Amino acid sequence: MATTGTLQTRKTQPAQQPLEGGLLLRSPRDERDIERCAAFVSTTMREISGITTERILHHFPRMTLDDFLFVEDEASGQVVSTTCLIPWECRFDQVVLDVAMLEVVATHPDYRKRGLVRTQIAAFHKSVFTQDFDLSIIEGIPYYYRQFGYTYAIDHSFSEGLPSGRIPDLPSHIAPVRLRPATITDIPALARFYDATFATVDISTLRTEALWHYLLTAGERPLYMIEAGQEEAGEQKVVGYLCGWRQPNGDIRISESGIPSAETALAVLNLCKEATAGEIVVLWPPESTLTQLCRSLGSSTIPSHQWLLRINNPQSLLTKMAPLFEERLAESSYTGFTGEVTVNLFRQAYQLSFVEGRLLEVKELGFVDSSMGADGGDLCIPPDAFVRLLLGYRTLKELPDAWPDIVVRSSRRHLLETLFPKCGACFSMPYFYFGHMERVFG
Repeated sequence: MATTGTLQTRKTQPAQQPLEGGLLLRSPRDERDIERCAAFVSTTMREISGITTERILHHFPRMTLDDFLFVEDEASGQVVSTTCLIPWECRFDQVVLDVAMLEVVATHPDYRKRGLVRTQIAAFHKSVFTQDFDLSIIEGIPYYYRQFGYTYAIDHSFSEGLPSGRIPDLPSHIAPVRLRPATITDIPALARFYDATFATVDISTLRTEALWHYLLTAGERPLYMIEAGQEEAGEQKVVGYLCGWRQPNGDIRISESGIPSAETALAVLNLCKEATAGEIVVLWPPESTLTQLCRSLGSSTIPSHQWLLRINNPQSLLTKMAPLFEERLAESSYTGFTGEVTVNLFRQAYQLSFVEGRLLEVKELGFVDSSMGADGGDLCIPPDAFVRLLLGYRTLKELPDAWPDIVVRSSRRHLLETLFPKCGACFSMPYFYFGHMERVFG
């Protein structure tokens, strides 16, 4: 498809940073730079990553050329290392958080061990702070990104694997369904089904109309509308959607779905059974109709790894989450709570001030001594453990197994458990290019 999106920048002058060894850190400024960076990523990582690079730079909502960084060898003009910031949003119950995705981290083998990635990530974090992003996120090399302040905190790409032989034939009282490729005119219906499905979890990717448009055009995502009713009589009714493709081994992978009815889900699985003798792999959320049906038919959970997350400004994020804290208090025995709660991350502490159940202020206290005999606050917790607690990935009861240095004031334990409950989360990646996937339907 044509890639004629407007090239956007935030700065009036190109940002350039000379590095040692005749290298230069900068952002793309024209089509030639984009082509060079995409070609480098294709060669250093894989071809699909290069295509994704080109598509996001031209078309991804809110992204500008300034969000992409590359290191250039000035003598040869060669691109030797890249990183980028992909902006998107997630929903944490009723609160919308700005997320900065760290992506396309690649360095030419001849230029490794020179600190190029470290330099670019420092620039990335500076941009994240300047633009007031709430979270940074990455999927990447095991352990590596911990050195940059990232913590494993949300499950990534868990799925259910269902052998097609376990799918029963469609009973006579359930009408079959048809799948057709989705178009941009389907965006309102797609959004409605998507929002209903991901409402079953506390944290999920927020899909704006602009993002749906990107997925259907530049992203070439294999999205299908599910229709029921008599086609010849013009009685087709959209009853859901799915995103799926055939994998190289013949299995069918459904990366997301919005299907309210269990009968519709069974009809969809029958279409999948007709298309493969292998497995149907359905990605979570676990509460979705299709996932629940697969489990009832004897699927096996396929575990994956975890997302790496970084809180960029704890004071700002805690303040932004005020509506969640207030709702949790209002629905508990702490309705109308007035008082201060001090959360100590050992090097920096924060005081949350509540009046009649409302969070009025989050104050930075600086360093608060938590050594033996000192009053360190209501909760003393390492920063990486706090990321897991704040996002609801683990509870206060579960965390001490890995972090025995967590200290909780006993009189405040129940209050803290009320403020920081367990939460469900499921991210659907919003930017990958899918044009290379083998279409199964339509």
